Amino acid sequence: MTPDYLICLECESPVYIFEWKDGVVREAICELCGNDDVSQFATEDEYEDLSMDRRFDRSSPPASDE
Repeated sequence: MTPDYLICLECESPVYIFEWKDGVVREAICELCGNDDVSQFATEDEYEDLSMDRRFDRSSPPASDE
């Protein structure tokens, strides 16, 4: 099923202009930041999964390996 929108992973804004085929993004462009790298867009569910992964948490510094 085609999502209603994607989320740009560069600026975290919704993107409504994209091409979706066979369950993957084929083409997209963020009108806010100009990002057009298809690997840098996520569906709402994918974005939610990334936000739960502490490796992608931008609000806190990475844990040290001490």
